[in-house]
Amino acid sequence: MIVIYTALIVGLIWMVLQLWPVPSLSCLRMNLQDSLMVAPSSIKVLDVRDAVLYDKEHIPDTINISLGRLPFVWNQSLSSGDAVMILADNYFKSKKAARILHRRGFRRLYAVRGPVLRHLSSIQEPLNGGSV
Repeated sequence: MIVIYTALIVGLIWMVLQLWPVPSLSCLRMNLQDSLMVAPSSIKVLDVRDAVLYDKEHIPDTINISLGRLPFVWNQSLSSGDAVMILADNYFKSKKAARILHRRGFRRLYAVRGPVLRHLSSIQEPLNGGSV
């Protein structure tokens, strides 16, 4: 019985942590193209999907670091002073990536709420005039 209560408490704590807001994350409730127009012009777009999915379809000039590797290799392409827009399969993965980056000093994080991946085919030109 104690094991069941312990598992229930651990599950409840995990659920609360997943729903708890990330202080430096701004969620944009619009499509991806409009979000890129609202975000700072020097923003770096980070795609945290798996490399296989990224290779199949992605926005030009985005940075791909899969969510599992993000804690270890983020500093190869990003610095903590960068503004970063996070693209992911779902909102929970965006929040997880934001938590990882927030712990490493990032304070300008953005995520698009809504169907991000549906808009990938409509964006074929490089972001920010070709500079990331």
